[in-house]
Amino acid sequence: MNHILITSEILFTVVAPLLVLYLRAAWKQRTMVACMSTIPILWYFVYAPIHELSHLLGAYLVGGQIIEVKLIPRFWAGETGGAWIKSEGFTNEWSQLIMTISPYFFDLLSIAVGVYLLQRKLSRNAFLIGFLFMLLCLRPTFDLVCETIGFATGFRGDLFHIALTVGGFATWTFLALSIAFSIYAIVVVIGRFKGFPQEPALAAT
Repeated sequence: MNHILITSEILFTVVAPLLVLYLRAAWKQRTMVACMSTIPILWYFVYAPIHELSHLLGAYLVGGQIIEVKLIPRFWAGETGGAWIKSEGFTNEWSQLIMTISPYFFDLLSIAVGVYLLQRKLSRNAFLIGFLFMLLCLRPTFDLVCETIGFATGFRGDLFHIALTVGGFATWTFLALSIAFSIYAIVVVIGRFKGFPQEPALAAT
């Protein structure tokens, strides 16, 4: 694992957009500092479990059997990463494909839901807005970008096996459109919260 590369991906897809969101808004500085100090940490604890649970759901949808699940690293043993599911019982390559690709369809669904909810400005709470932005938009963006870079550099993960089934052109087209959609969504959400909330007295503290 290239820790410098992974750290850079986290900074560009999670930390930087979150920081821009808060800098363009009008919450108090201490509120923004508190949010920026906690939300990226929460991302670390939700990213891998959501990704692996998406695989698990995809496996169940096509009748696969789960034989092993690991959702979080063993921090008590010094692990800083590593999560997976092991499955079997797929009747053909297309059922295997559905299980493998399910996290990325869930990523796109999450982004669409995130844009819809955040555009409605249902809350003025700085932490809640930032957390939803991370969970629904930035988390899936990292997933798409990280896996794409891994695929491009020869890592034989999900996308490698997807390409074996549907071909390289279809895989790269899907990735390009998905990342473009995620970037568009991030830009839209950040733009929506420029100067928010309008009334300083109602801003979250």
